[in-house]
Amino acid sequence: MTVLNAQQLTFSYDDQKPAVFEKLDFKIENGTFGLLTGASGCGKSTLFKLLAGLYPQYGGQLLSGQVTLNDQNIAEIVPFARARKVAMLFQNPSRQFAMRTVQEQLQFALENLQLNPLEIKQRITATLVELGLENFRSRNLSTLSGGEQQRIALATVLAMDSDIILLDEPFANVDPAGRQQLLLDLKRLQQYHQKTILIADHDPSGYAKIADRLYHLEPHAHQVEELSLTKLPLKNISMTAVKPKSLNLGKLTWHQLEVAVNSRKLLANSDFDLPIGQLGLLSGANGTGKSTLFAALCRQHPYQGTLTFQKKDAEKFKLKKWAKIVGIVFQNSADQFITLKAASEISLSAKFSQHPEYWTAIKVKQAIASLNLTNVLDQVCYQLSGGQQKKLQLLSMLIMSPSTLLLDEPFAGLDADSLAAALALIKETVQSLQLSVLLISHQRLGVIGSIDYELRLEQQRLTLLGKGGVTASD
Repeated sequence: MTVLNAQQLTFSYDDQKPAVFEKLDFKIENGTFGLLTGASGCGKSTLFKLLAGLYPQYGGQLLSGQVTLNDQNIAEIVPFARARKVAMLFQNPSRQFAMRTVQEQLQFALENLQLNPLEIKQRITATLVELGLENFRSRNLSTLSGGEQQRIALATVLAMDSDIILLDEPFANVDPAGRQQLLLDLKRLQQYHQKTILIADHDPSGYAKIADRLYHLEPHAHQVEELSLTKLPLKNISMTAVKPKSLNLGKLTWHQLEVAVNSRKLLANSDFDLPIGQLGLLSGANGTGKSTLFAALCRQHPYQGTLTFQKKDAEKFKLKKWAKIVGIVFQNSADQFITLKAASEISLSAKFSQHPEYWTAIKVKQAIASLNLTNVLDQVCYQLSGGQQKKLQLLSMLIMSPSTLLLDEPFAGLDADSLAAALALIKETVQSLQLSVLLISHQRLGVIGSIDYELRLEQQRLTLLGKGGVTASD
C-alpha cells in the first residue's frame, strides 16, 4: 500500500507575497478516485507539484511541513523511485514531452524508470492498445492537436504504472466522447489495478458515477475540504446543438476553402460568411482540424480557395495588416505573452487597441476586476496559474479588438465563476464593437447559453447546425 500525506504545508513562490498554503494538511486515501475542485489560482496545481515531489526543488519555497511517501520525506527519494510510486500529468501536455514521436516519448519516460527493454516494449504496446491509440505510435507530437497531445500525455503517465496518479486538468482540450472514455479508463485502473487517482478539474460533468471522493480547495487554506458526492451533477455534458435564429452579414468570407496537413485533407469545398456582432462555436472531435482551420484563417497555414475581408482577397493584404484584422487567442497561453508582467501585457494591448475609445482606462480597470486579475497585475505572466493565464490572455486580445477574433480553447482551466465572467466580457465586447468572434471549446457546460450559432467540423465538412442541418458548404 502506498500512502501519500501532506502535513502542515506552508508554501510560497515569493517572500513578498502571501503564502499559497498555510499549514495545510491533506491525505490521499489509498485506492480512491478523487476529484479536486477550487477557483482558478487557489493552488491546485501547486499542491499537485508538492505531492509529486517537484516543489520546492523546481520552484518556490516550503516554509513549513513536508510531504511524505510511505512515511519518508518525498524530497529525499530519488526521482526514478519516486515516479514509480507517484506520477503527475501537467496542465499543459506539451511541457511533458521531451521526444519527437509518441513511441519515443513513451520509451523515454519508461527508460527513466530504469525498466528493462522488454518490459518497456510490452508496456508501450499494452498502453496504446488499451487507450485505442495504436495508430498514433509513429506520429510526430508536434503535428497532434491539443486534445490528441493531452491523450498521449495521459498515456505516458498511465504507462508508468505508478501507484498514485495525479492529473491536473487532463481533459481541458479533449472532446466530450474522449473525455468520457478516458474517465472510464481511469476508473478501470482504480477498480482492477488498485490505483489511486486524484484529478483537478473545473468541470464536474461525468464524475457522478466515477469519483468516490470530492475535495475542494480554497485560497490560503489550512485544509482540503471533503464535500459530499451529492454535489456532483448527475447529467453529463450537454450535447444539444446551438440552432441560430439568424446570422448577420459578415466581413470575413471564405469560398471553396480547403485545408490539409501534409496529405491529410481536413476541410474541403467550404463556403461561409463569419457573422458580425455574434459569438460562434466551432465544434468537432479532436484531430478534425479546428485549430488548423484557425491557423489558415490567420494565414499561418496553407489553404486552397478564396479568403476575403470586405470583398478584398486576403492575399492582397500584407501579413502585418492581416494580423490586425484577424486575431487569435492561442490554445497555449504562454505562447501569447510578449512582456514579462501581467500589467505590462495589458498596457501593451491598450496601446495598440483598435478601439481605444471603447477600451478607456476605466473600462480596462473594470474588465480586470471582473476577471479577478487585480491582485496579480504585478506578477510574472508565466508564474500565474493556468486559469489566470487564460484570463489575462483573453483580456489582452479583447482589448486589441481586431475585427475578427478566433479563440482556441479560451476556457480551459477556468472555474465556473471565471467562465461566466469571461463569457460575459466576450459577449459585451462582441456586441458593443460588432466584432466577428468564433471560439473552439470542448466544454459545453456553462458555454452553450451564450453562443449564437454553432459550426461543426467533421468528415472534411463544415456544417452550420440548425433546423434541417443546413451545411455551410452547400
